[in-house]
Amino acid sequence: MISLIVGYLVMRYEEERARYISFCGSYCHTCDWHTGKIRQTAQAALDMFESYGRFVKQFQRNDIDSDNFSRGLEVLAESGICSGCKAEVPNYSSGEKDRCDIRQCCYEKELSLCSECPSFPCAKLETNPGVIKWKTIENLKAIEKIGLKQWIDNHWKEYTSKT
Repeated sequence: MISLIVGYLVMRYEEERARYISFCGSYCHTCDWHTGKIRQTAQAALDMFESYGRFVKQFQRNDIDSDNFSRGLEVLAESGICSGCKAEVPNYSSGEKDRCDIRQCCYEKELSLCSECPSFPCAKLETNPGVIKWKTIENLKAIEKIGLKQWIDNHWKEYTSKT
């Protein structure tokens, strides 16, 4: 099955670039929101929380509000799976603000990747916690260095070896 999926992707690099490599350089197929891992993990934690009587003694002893904790898990368990940064690009009206400054910047400049910008890497990227966590500046530099096809192959192989 995996070889079939890899074979399918080999022929669709531009689609991968257009849909699953975010503007900042993260790869959707490895993102916990995109894969549903956050939702599944929250549901598993919520199921355990309920099956163990909401850990009432532990929570009371540590002054933790079990209702808020439970509600937080419910919110995460009910959250949608992210369709991908580029799939969420809205049609902006003047003055409208996107929840992601990086996406809005690229969209307004008509860029597919931040690395296409003459200001790359800019302060907006260098100070963004997600960019730092996912090493997306490094990803974009690697795409420039080794090429899109090789970069996608490398990340896809790494991802499928973990699943």
